[in-house]
Amino acid sequence: MDYSRNSQKKNKQCRERELLEEYLNQYYAGRMKKAQLERRLKNIKQEMDSPIGGYGYSPVNYGGTNKTGAGAASFVYRISEIETRIENQKNQVEKSLLKVMDIMDFLEENSTERMVLELRFVDCKNWTNIEKEMHLSRSSLFNYRNKGLEKLLGFKKVCQILKDFECRI
Repeated sequence: MDYSRNSQKKNKQCRERELLEEYLNQYYAGRMKKAQLERRLKNIKQEMDSPIGGYGYSPVNYGGTNKTGAGAASFVYRISEIETRIENQKNQVEKSLLKVMDIMDFLEENSTERMVLELRFVDCKNWTNIEKEMHLSRSSLFNYRNKGLEKLLGFKKVCQILKDFECRI
């Protein structure tokens, strides 16, 4: 009986930690989505600016002159739609950053745990770059990350924020 309680408690802690990491990762995910939309917009604009390709092009008209396609209007519509999505994503990214920073404020300002978490979730650095910047081994970084996450989960306000977040996903 005691073993099953410990197992349930461990599973709950593991789930809470995963949820916290997912919450903290929303800024990074938003930035990646925005970058993807910007690349898509750039590709569409390049496609519009490029001349009609010569491959498979035939100067002879074989009929079908009364057929109309979406043409340039389709590009303009796609560009407008993507620009709107980029603007919405920018707003979402800004909100996500504020949410992540609010959570980080629960940790001591100059603590190593906070520094590791900020480099990962705010500055969006990979573990290799964080290792180099902090002059720590990967296992030490993970230990500080885990300690930071555990400290954050010790705050009732953080747990409430995570419950609200879990209901939305």
